[in-house]
Amino acid sequence: MLDSTDYIEPGDRPAAWAALAREYAARNWTRDDIAYALCVDEPTVERLLAAGGAAQQEATAHIQ
Repeated sequence: MLDSTDYIEPGDRPAAWAALAREYAARNWTRDDIAYALCVDEPTVERLLAAGGAAQQEATAHIQ
């Protein structure tokens, strides 16, 4: 897991967020708690968890 002091390059953020979202979901965190931890909204959490790689590609497309 990433430490809160780790810097994540902008291009790497979608993959990192998706990995963290999956990790938190595996720990039975609520969608609200995941959103709070990642500083995103709940629909973004759903997209990150939706289809793994597909969510990563979608998130990357929105950043670029």
